[in-house]
Amino acid sequence: MAQPGLLSILSGVGTAVAGYDMSKDIRKSGAQAATDMTNLGKDLAKDSAFRGYGMTTGLGQSTVDTMGNTNLGVSQDPNMLSNAAANQQFSNQYQEYGMDAAGNSMMDTGSRERDIYNRAMAMQQPQLDQQRAAMNAREFAQGRGGVRGSQFGGTAEDAAMARAQLQAQNAASFEAMNQAQQEMMNQGNLANIYGNLGNAVNQGAIQNYQASFLPIEQQLNALQVGGQAADRFQTGQLTGTGYGAQLGLGGIQSQVNADKAASELFGNVFGSGMNAIGAASGMFSNAATNNLTGNSTIDKILSYL
Repeated sequence: MAQPGLLSILSGVGTAVAGYDMSKDIRKSGAQAATDMTNLGKDLAKDSAFRGYGMTTGLGQSTVDTMGNTNLGVSQDPNMLSNAAANQQFSNQYQEYGMDAAGNSMMDTGSRERDIYNRAMAMQQPQLDQQRAAMNAREFAQGRGGVRGSQFGGTAEDAAMARAQLQAQNAASFEAMNQAQQEMMNQGNLANIYGNLGNAVNQGAIQNYQASFLPIEQQLNALQVGGQAADRFQTGQLTGTGYGAQLGLGGIQSQVNADKAASELFGNVFGSGMNAIGAASGMFSNAATNNLTGNSTIDKILSYL
């Protein structure tokens, strides 16, 4: 039975070696494609990352960093805060005055009535004394003064003077009561007035305090406008990176396909050549083939392998 010739052996060995080299090239191409895609992913992540934004107004400069931390760059209005503190102080004073007046309106009027009565009588006393002195002078001038007049209960002028003084005292008493009550009512009215003033000023303090936040509120509104612009920028940025990703992946895929096609083409061409060599081996006998080992052409083929 005939043994395989040398050329047939060379054909098989060459085909195996070529297949091994092609597999290494394909693996190398795949590894390079994986590296390229990793690098592409890193570049796309960097290009599509949020970069933050800012907004500058007449009030200040606000910034939003890459982590979303916000610095408005403005604070409460110090003038409004100062006005709020001043109004609050006035409100507290009015409230204290109102509490004092309310306390006075609930006091017992007895002591106040006595004070008013004594003061009224003290004001009338000089006139009463003057009238009494004048009456006594007339009685003495008419010879009706002294003991003689008092033996029979006094004169008619004395009785009239006593009645007048008693009426004055009674009138002063009623006037003192009315005056004391009116004063208590006035204190109640004052308590109400001071309370209303305190509430009104306190509302002003609240309004001033709320107004102190207007710079912050206005800056936040401006920052929202800046955020809308940043969103549009981010949308364009993501769109661009999306296109870049598609083109980059397409390029990598094209390279992989080209390497695969080249490897397959080389394999087909090399396989055809090796098949031709294997077919030529049938033209020689085993002895003749064995004599070719020293042939320079065969040695050259072996050196390529």
